[in-house]
Amino acid sequence: MIEQGHFEVIATADGWAWEFYDGDVPLAVSPALYGTSHEARDAIDAVRDAVAEVEHLSEFEFAVDPTEHDRSRIRIRGEASNDVYQWSLEQGETTLAVPSYTYTERDRAVDAAGRFRELAVGAMPIYLTGARDESVTWDPFTVDRGTLGSRLWSLLTRGKRHREFLDNTEIRIVVSGIRGKSSTVKRLDDVFNRRGYDVLTKITGNQPTLIRNGDVIPIDRPGPYTTLYENVNVLREFTPIFDAYTPENVAIFENQGITEYTTRLFNQRFVKPHVVVMANVRQDHQDTLGKTRRDIARAFARTIPPDTHVVSGELHPVLHEYMAAEIEQAGGTLTQVSIPEEQRGRIGAETVYAVNDVLRVLDMDPVSEEQLNEYLDAIQPKWVDVPGGQVFNGAEINDIESTEAIRRALAGENYVLPFVYLRADRRSRTASFANYLNTLADRDLIRQARAGGAFTDVFASNVDVPVTTHGRDEDAGVVLEEMLAEDYPVLLMGNTVDEFMRDMEAEIAERAQQVAIGEAD
Repeated sequence: MIEQGHFEVIATADGWAWEFYDGDVPLAVSPALYGTSHEARDAIDAVRDAVAEVEHLSEFEFAVDPTEHDRSRIRIRGEASNDVYQWSLEQGETTLAVPSYTYTERDRAVDAAGRFRELAVGAMPIYLTGARDESVTWDPFTVDRGTLGSRLWSLLTRGKRHREFLDNTEIRIVVSGIRGKSSTVKRLDDVFNRRGYDVLTKITGNQPTLIRNGDVIPIDRPGPYTTLYENVNVLREFTPIFDAYTPENVAIFENQGITEYTTRLFNQRFVKPHVVVMANVRQDHQDTLGKTRRDIARAFARTIPPDTHVVSGELHPVLHEYMAAEIEQAGGTLTQVSIPEEQRGRIGAETVYAVNDVLRVLDMDPVSEEQLNEYLDAIQPKWVDVPGGQVFNGAEINDIESTEAIRRALAGENYVLPFVYLRADRRSRTASFANYLNTLADRDLIRQARAGGAFTDVFASNVDVPVTTHGRDEDAGVVLEEMLAEDYPVLLMGNTVDEFMRDMEAEIAERAQQVAIGEAD
C-alpha cells in the first residue's frame, strides 16, 4: 500500500535522524540526531503524540500522557522584512520538529504546517537501511545463498529449540494476502510497541528489515526470489533470542510467499500463527497462485493451519464465503474485517481496520476509531505537483483492483494518462492491465496511453486506445516530460522493479521537490 504520509528513519555518519514526507515531498525533519534507530523512533512517537494533542484527539493512545509534559503547540515564526517564515512543533521549550524548508510567505508556512498536522498522527516510520551517506555501514542480517534445502534442514533439525520458540512466544501473527501487507505489519508493530510489548517484527516489502522494539536490523537481500530464505533464516537465527524474551512478547511476520507451497510451509511448519491477517485477494501473481481471484482465494485458504483464526480484509461476499468454507473445513476460523460505513471505499480501509479485529481475537482492547481514522488519513493518495503538471506513481500497486481504487480516488470521472510498465516474467499481469485499460476506454476515462518495458508492441495491439511505447533504454526524464506535455495528469501503473522505473521515481521526486522549494523560496 502506498503511504502518502510517512516518516523515514535514516542512518547518517553521525547518528540517526528522521524526515517526514508527504508523498515525494519532505515536509519536516528531526531537530537533532539520535544515537540509535530506537531513539529516533521514540522521537517520532513524541511527535505523533504532540500532533494528536494539538489536534485534540482525546481517544488517541499516547505513548506519554500529555499531562506529564508541557503543552504541545505549532508556532509560525517569521519576519515580513526579509520574507523568511517557518513553523515548528514545540513542547514547552523543547522543539520536536522543524520544516524541511523556510518559506517566503506566511500563508505557505501555515499551509505546510497544516498538512503536517493532517498526516503526522497516523504516519508510520519506514526504516531506510541504504543510508544517504556512503560512509555509513551496518552489520546486516544476510540472506544465505546456500540451498533452500540446507536452510530448511537446519531449522527443522533444531527440534526442541524451535518448539521453545513457538512455546515462548505469547502471540504470533502472520500477515498474508496481495496488497497492503507491509503497511498492516507496521501498524500492528506500532500498536504493540506503544502498549509496551516486547515485539519482533519482520517486514519484507521493498526494504526488508527486522525491527525489535524500534531497533532496526537490515536484511541484506543478494538476489531475487529470496523471501522464503529470509523467513527461514530469520527463524533459524533468532530462535535463541526469543529464549530471553519476557512472557509478554509478540512476533509479527509478513509472509511474502507467492506460491501456495511456500506460503503454507511458512505458516504451518515455521510460525504456526495464532492469527493470520489476510489483507485481501487481488489479481496478481496469477502465474503462481491462480488465474482468477477465486483461484487465488483458494490458494490462500489452503495455507491456513488448523486451529488458526483468520482476519480477512477481503470484502467481496462470494470470495469471503468461499474462503470461510475452505478454512473452516481445515479446522480454522475466519472473521471479516469490520469497517464503519462512513469509511468504506477509502483506500486501505480493510487493512487499517484489521488491526482492531486482530486485537479482539486476542481479547485485547481495540484502538479507538479516532486513531484508526488517523492511520487511514495518512495513506490516502494525492496527485504530486511537478513542473508542467501532475503525476502519481502507482506502479508498486501491481493489481488492477487496487490500481482502479487509486485512480478513482485521484481522478473520479476525469481523464488520466496511464503509463503501464511491463515485465517479461509477469505475462498474466500484462494481460490484466491490457483488459483494465480497455475497461477505462469503454467508460470514456482515458483517450490514450503509454507503455514501457517488455512486449510493449503486443500490449499496444491489444488496447483499444492509441498507445505510445517506450524502450527500457530511454531516458526516464524525457519520457516524463513528454507525458506531462499532454492534457491529463499522469498515472503510473503495472510494475516498479526495473532500473527505468527507479529512474522515473527519482525524476518525479526531484521535480516534486523543485516545486516545493519553489513555493518555499
